[in-house]
Amino acid sequence: MEIATLINDLARPAAFPVPVDAVETHQTHISTVFIAGDVAYKIRKPVRLPFLDFSTLEKRERDCHEEVRLNRRLAPQVYLGVVPITCDPSGCVFEGSGEAVEWAVKMTRLPVDATLEHLVQHDAVQGDQLARLGVRLADFHRTARRDPHIASFGRMDVVSLNLRENLRLASHQVGQTVSANVWAQLDRAQEAALLRHQALITARAERGVPCETHGDLHLDHVYLFPAAATPNDLVIVDCIEFNERFRFTDPIADMAFLLMDLKFHGRRDLAARFFEGYFDAVDDDEGRALVPLYSAYRAAVRGKVEGLLMCEPEVPEAERTAAAMRARGHWLLAHGELCAADERPGLLLVGGLPGTGKSTLSRELAAEFRFEVIRSDVVRKELAGVSQADCATQKLIPKYYSADWTTRTYEECFRQAAEQIWQGSRVIIDATFGNEAHRAQGLALADRLGVPGGLLICEASPQTIRERLANRHGDASDADWGIYESARDQWEPSAAATLRRQSTLRTDLAAHSQARRTLVKFDLASGVA
Repeated sequence: MEIATLINDLARPAAFPVPVDAVETHQTHISTVFIAGDVAYKIRKPVRLPFLDFSTLEKRERDCHEEVRLNRRLAPQVYLGVVPITCDPSGCVFEGSGEAVEWAVKMTRLPVDATLEHLVQHDAVQGDQLARLGVRLADFHRTARRDPHIASFGRMDVVSLNLRENLRLASHQVGQTVSANVWAQLDRAQEAALLRHQALITARAERGVPCETHGDLHLDHVYLFPAAATPNDLVIVDCIEFNERFRFTDPIADMAFLLMDLKFHGRRDLAARFFEGYFDAVDDDEGRALVPLYSAYRAAVRGKVEGLLMCEPEVPEAERTAAAMRARGHWLLAHGELCAADERPGLLLVGGLPGTGKSTLSRELAAEFRFEVIRSDVVRKELAGVSQADCATQKLIPKYYSADWTTRTYEECFRQAAEQIWQGSRVIIDATFGNEAHRAQGLALADRLGVPGGLLICEASPQTIRERLANRHGDASDADWGIYESARDQWEPSAAATLRRQSTLRTDLAAHSQARRTLVKFDLASGVA
């Protein structure tokens, strides 16, 4: 039976052994999950890839049993067993009688709002919870199965094969989900990191550090139930069962997956707490040095996987488009993990009222930290076809400074920023950012692109601002004291999620040291924040 036909058949409520109202389907490039009522069923697609082989029914059944066995380590109550799919004249059904045409893993349905991904997206998780998660993962790694066979997968030849093969299998994505420039830099940085850590990776394999890990620790596989007693307060599902090479690995490569995914979701602060919790619980200081390499690898794996998903014909177009965007973000994140902080692609929003010195500061930061600057005053006039040195007349101000034109200006700033970051650049957007929607939009752009993002708000005394505005000549900005007062009166407060990623800087004081500390805080410069 064609896989598309089988998926359509199993998506019917009548395919379930108990009455259900509707069936949700979720696709990856290798499997489909059907969810309804209190259960979920997962089938494999009949695919054969360099890293797995589901080409026969027997191989798919065997892999189903492996999935149940391995996932019961961290989710014993979730994985109920392996069940047949059978067909009769009315269609295919789960757990029917007769000859099996396919096999499925049967699972207890878990609430989506308990996933770490949902909690992070809704700002409903605290740093302490991530630190405790780090401790629990460290405990899992400490007691995981180890033997010489497992340790052999941590040898340098296997590690380098995994990383290089992953890039090779995704090379067709260059120009689609990753720019040629970012790809080349990532390839070079990965080779340099492998060479740099060769002795350490070899020594750890010889000591038996690699273990049987989870292998696929992204946020929607982790469920938190704070009201439940330990160990039921933490459930982790969907480990890698189909390839020993991806599951038998250094535990740092396992924790780096979750660390990477927290960063991809814009929560570098939570990633830091998770990192601290994990390493506080393990006696593995040397392992810290391997985190960037393995975090980059995990991001590159997700870039490859999302790129594969966007090519699946049975996946709806909207999902393919979303997968392409996620792939872009993961490739940029992989590149950024192997960059020095002063070179990492990222997006810095520099805002503030007119005359607070944001443009001067932006130019200074660009010169020292190699940012490209996109200035909203310049973009606004480019859109209007007005010379940068010309002041807008009273007749033109109502049009070019209207809410609609301002929205258009910010959208163009964000478009230009996305294009430059796609090429691997570090970008400053110099704009007022007096509207909270624009601040949130800019920070969300950084998250979608998988790069660090932060908001720096400039302030100065009214006297300083008045003097600056009075002495401004031949500048792209048309702001005077009246426009300053209007902007001040319309300034919107930042939401809690924005405040977490916002810093304020007084430009009439010692601004330089403040600015560097801010960039360190935003993961865009090296040093101590």
